[in-house]
Amino acid sequence: MIGRAAAVEPALGAPAGPAQPVPHLRAGVAAWLLALLGWTALLSFYDLDGGAGFEPTDCWVAQTAREMRHAGDWLTPRFSGEVRMQKSPGPYWAVMLTSIVRGTEVDEVSARIPNAIAAIVLVMTVFWLTLHIAGQRAAIFAGFATASSALILLWSHRAASDLGLAALCTLSLAALWIGSEIESPGPKRVALWMLGYFAAGLGMLYKMPMPLAAVGLPVLAYLLVRNRWRILASPWHLLGLLLFLLPWLPWALAVVHSQGMALAKWRVEFLDRYTGDLPNVEGQDSWAYLLFYLVPVAVYCLPFSLSIPAAVGRAFRRQPGVRRDGTLFMALWFFSLLVFFTASTGKELRYFLPALPPLFVLLGIELAALFDPQRQRSEVLVRLAVAAVFILLPVALIAGGIGLHRWWELRGRLELAELYQWRDVLWAYLGMALIMALGFGTAAWLYLRRRGNAAFGMIVATMWLMWLWAWPQFMPKLMSQRPFQAFAAELRERVPHALRANMYDIATHEPRITWYGDVRFPRVIDQLALLAEQGGRRDRDYEARRIGEEVITRLSGTQPVLLVARLEDYLKLLAAAQQELAAAGRTMPAHHLWLQTPYGDFKRHFVLFGNVPPPWPEPELKIPDGLPDQARQKIMSILAAAQPASAPAASRPSGPEPLPGGSE
Repeated sequence: MIGRAAAVEPALGAPAGPAQPVPHLRAGVAAWLLALLGWTALLSFYDLDGGAGFEPTDCWVAQTAREMRHAGDWLTPRFSGEVRMQKSPGPYWAVMLTSIVRGTEVDEVSARIPNAIAAIVLVMTVFWLTLHIAGQRAAIFAGFATASSALILLWSHRAASDLGLAALCTLSLAALWIGSEIESPGPKRVALWMLGYFAAGLGMLYKMPMPLAAVGLPVLAYLLVRNRWRILASPWHLLGLLLFLLPWLPWALAVVHSQGMALAKWRVEFLDRYTGDLPNVEGQDSWAYLLFYLVPVAVYCLPFSLSIPAAVGRAFRRQPGVRRDGTLFMALWFFSLLVFFTASTGKELRYFLPALPPLFVLLGIELAALFDPQRQRSEVLVRLAVAAVFILLPVALIAGGIGLHRWWELRGRLELAELYQWRDVLWAYLGMALIMALGFGTAAWLYLRRRGNAAFGMIVATMWLMWLWAWPQFMPKLMSQRPFQAFAAELRERVPHALRANMYDIATHEPRITWYGDVRFPRVIDQLALLAEQGGRRDRDYEARRIGEEVITRLSGTQPVLLVARLEDYLKLLAAAQQELAAAGRTMPAHHLWLQTPYGDFKRHFVLFGNVPPPWPEPELKIPDGLPDQARQKIMSILAAAQPASAPAASRPSGPEPLPGGSE
């Protein structure tokens, strides 16, 4: 049985004097900690060169690191040859260093290793923090709950910067709180404070300026509620501030000096995204988005999501052996960031990762009590809970299978038909479902027999076994990047090298094409140059008109030019050009279709066109299957009105029958 450790519970209104130190880990608990570390490392580094393909956020990081290393430029991030000032360079540096240590080029393994390390740091930090709040048993439960959650299993195998940011912010807050509330004044307290400040500074280097909110808001909320302002009187905080600035401020000053529009770009990306002034986040301030961040709470905390209400409720109650100031800090940490991110107009599920670690601390406390074999409990409630597992789990798995079939009909068949048949996708899912059904069913049976620790262990083992199966068997099918891989391969293999220097993107890069093909083509107007034209502010209508003018100018010129565009953007360009040029008494310049994405739904189709014919028979433009007839007719009318005689006509593609129900 996992043991307990006593802790002193201070009154909330009591002065914040030194607390009893946490005892040294007993041999049995130390063994659990080593097991937690080993399994987290094993799962985080499992099959990093396989599994799911890269999503756009992964490609932004990996490709930028690849180009920085090729150029030998550690100062200025670049993507597809274009200066990229959206983010600070910490994730790119981490990937570059990983590739250097491995002695390889930047590849998917090098891009994933930093997040594998971040997963280990996050799990260990949750264990460490819970140990000081609720003792050894709760720390073990919190650590294993975190290590077996969907959050760690999925994000440890991504390349995006968000898990690294979450790990650094968690380490910062844990060190600051433990140093202030657990340690007595002295060298150890100072060392913890310095660690907290430096970790926050590394977070700024990783994703500026998020630590200002992700670390600052929980700290300010705690100081306000506990009236702990006196602790800021220590002069050591001045040294801490310097350590906070050290990782990122020199880089920021150097970039501002070398890139005149850096400050304007950061204001657009950071402030305008939050307030809603950034064009691509318009509409996210509607009432429906008020509950947006309940999704990552429910999904990333699986399979323990149903225990979150009870875990949060415990934070506001006195519990034997649990520091109430610690649970209060966890609650303030979570709710302060929930309010902050909900108030932001620009919302992404991954943004919320820094708010999830305190939930795992609270879950550790709740789960330690829930699975305690000695706990007095209602047998009726236990039997109802066990019955619910055997009822709800099959229902959830059947619903998942129906959803998977619908996904295959809408998208999978188009993208994967030549790789997989439906039975391959189904069998991959059924394998995962079988592991979950057997594992969770066994856990429920063990819980019914009052073997709580074993039941929790079975849940953890089930999640790990499920991931060992799902990552190589199921995730490649669910997160297929085949349309982008296919189009990238054609760009790399078929476009003559002499023309690649004159190849551009007409809108916003699809990073997966650049990553998978490593064929670099900047936007037709540099983003910083376009921002400078607008006086540091972004206007969607101005940008669309300006880009359209530039495209028409280049197509009309004598210099050969090739343009990459989403099929949707290409059609919008033709529709707008038809009206604008007709009003000026002009016609659309002749252009030629070179390539088109062979797979995927309408949103995933790309085309390559230019003002010179391709060195192969010019293909006809194909409109993807699955579009409603009205949408198809509108597209055909646009093409008929805007197409010059030298350009290919649109045709209905051969292949699979149209999908029922319209597009995805």
